[in-house]
Amino acid sequence: MNFLFKINLQIYIIFLFLIILSLSFYLYFSFDEEIEKINEFRSDVDIINPRFTKEKSNKDNLEVIAKKASFISKNRIFLEGDVKFKSSEFILESDMVNFNQVSFDASSEEKTFFKSKKLQITSNGFDVKNKGEIINFKGKSNILIQ
Repeated sequence: MNFLFKINLQIYIIFLFLIILSLSFYLYFSFDEEIEKINEFRSDVDIINPRFTKEKSNKDNLEVIAKKASFISKNRIFLEGDVKFKSSEFILESDMVNFNQVSFDASSEEKTFFKSKKLQITSNGFDVKNKGEIINFKGKSNILIQ
């Protein structure tokens, strides 16, 4: 005969109830921890996934993307996490950047990667001026011309 038919029905129901109760507690506490992590991440920054776009004089756009941003002053913002300056002519990447959202001037002291169609530059920092028209690289730099 089948083993389950020999078990008393009350014991079987109590056993299923305990399994469901245990599973419910486990799911409740695992989701609760994830919600706390999301709240901690959001509490220390002002903007999550910021994106700024500015038209340049030759009808090309300069776009700035990051994972987190914190306001320093009314126009100055500190960008963190895979900060990218994109244009049709180049891409400039760094981890931490001081950025002016009005003039689009930016600077960084972190490792920087610049790539255009025929040029790649790795440096220890950069300064962007005049809406991306002037880019100065700081510190030790490696230049690869293709």
